[in-house]
Amino acid sequence: MTFNATHPFIAVDWGTSSFRAALIAPDGEILDELMEPKGILSFKAGEFAPFLISTCARMTRAGGQSFLLSGMIGSRNGMAEVPYCPCPATPDDVARAVRWAVKDRVAITPGLRFETEDVMRGEEIQVFGAAAVLELSEATIVLPGTHSKWVNFENGAIIGFNTFMTGEFYSLLAQHSILSKSLPAHSTAFEPQAFLQGINMAQSGVNLLNTAFSLRVKSLFDQLHADHAASYLSGLVIGEELAAMQVQEGAQLIVVGSQNLTTRYQLALEHLGASVKTLGSQAAWAGLHQVYLALARQ
Repeated sequence: MTFNATHPFIAVDWGTSSFRAALIAPDGEILDELMEPKGILSFKAGEFAPFLISTCARMTRAGGQSFLLSGMIGSRNGMAEVPYCPCPATPDDVARAVRWAVKDRVAITPGLRFETEDVMRGEEIQVFGAAAVLELSEATIVLPGTHSKWVNFENGAIIGFNTFMTGEFYSLLAQHSILSKSLPAHSTAFEPQAFLQGINMAQSGVNLLNTAFSLRVKSLFDQLHADHAASYLSGLVIGEELAAMQVQEGAQLIVVGSQNLTTRYQLALEHLGASVKTLGSQAAWAGLHQVYLALARQ
């Protein structure tokens, strides 16, 4: 079964914590969008399809013929587990590996694996979208998040990637370590200078096991304002990621994600001398459109 290239389709980015959908015209125009804080962990088996159909009813009434889903919805905890597609991978490769979870109506993309060393679900779609929007055939694309991805994109294909548990480590340190005693009870505004101080510490230290304790020391001796501690810790963990990737002055990088995260990564990367372009949610829709076009060609 292929997608009809003359009809709009409903694109869905469905992760562990949120559900986003867009009605997309055959030429890629976004006709409608919606978001619900209902990630895959909110559902039991059998509940995914009814929620999908009912939530997107207005898009169906507006002409959406089929659904194309990406993200953790294709994992073993989602609607249907779709085996990973191996690298190198293009939108055509991903299209050939989709699984129809609801016959002739709901297709789920497969996610990617890099040999037996790394996997992703959803970020590959954002990479294809960023490349399409920026008209790139080669790039290093960074996708910050709970599990940040650094993706090598060459000749129109994802050839490999690395994952960093940056966001998860931040949460563990901030909530379950001795460092939590140095953080305010309630979140405070982002403080760029404290963040860059953390970036610099990460660049000069041995590794996060060594640098993280500097937050405790600075707090004990009043070298860091309590309201700036969260920004400093953010700089430490993001800085560890950048140090591991050995970001060089003059590097050209694409950062794709939420504004909150892309702002931090852009600030840190430019501080280290890199050249940065950023993209937000449009990358996912552009990427799903690329896979839709590939499906329509099959």
